[in-house]
Amino acid sequence: MDAVTNPKSGRPTRHRAKLIAIIAVSLLLLYAASPYYSVWRFGEALRAHDMNALAARVDFDAVRVSLKQQIRDHFLGVLAKKKKDRLAQFLASSADDPLGRLIDAYVTPEGLFSIISDPAPLKNANSISSLPGVDGSARREIDWSKARHAFFTSPRDFAVDHEGIKLRFRFTGFGWKLHTLDLQLPGGTTAASSGN
Repeated sequence: MDAVTNPKSGRPTRHRAKLIAIIAVSLLLLYAASPYYSVWRFGEALRAHDMNALAARVDFDAVRVSLKQQIRDHFLGVLAKKKKDRLAQFLASSADDPLGRLIDAYVTPEGLFSIISDPAPLKNANSISSLPGVDGSARREIDWSKARHAFFTSPRDFAVDHEGIKLRFRFTGFGWKLHTLDLQLPGGTTAASSGN
């Protein structure tokens, strides 16, 4: 009687193990595909200028801090040490931070759209005063076919190379949010070092 019941009692255990393995693999595949879907939804929200959808997909504070640091490091990196210290003190102590106001204009739907669709004017600026403003009237479509690489940089970080910049998304537990726009400016810090 024992020989007859043992094989039957082993089947539910094996069946349960297979079911758990199938569920685990399915969840892993879903997680691996989720940033690609989120990037597409991000692009749609940006194109439609849907503030609610965009707010759910962008960590505006993190993007603002990242852009400000990259631009500051890039332009301060080309100055002499003495001038650099004076300018850094001015920018840090100024209540009416001109760089902060300029960055705030970029950390808007129009500004993000402008940078992502054509980062060249921002990347080619040779001084803080030559940084281009945000002009929402001349909007061109973002060509996502120019995204060359999309890859995980860690289990909760995902990057997309597009037009010479990296869009870095971070998984927050509720979905993927744009965390950093890595402009890859010469002489500046990269988001890999400042985005964590």
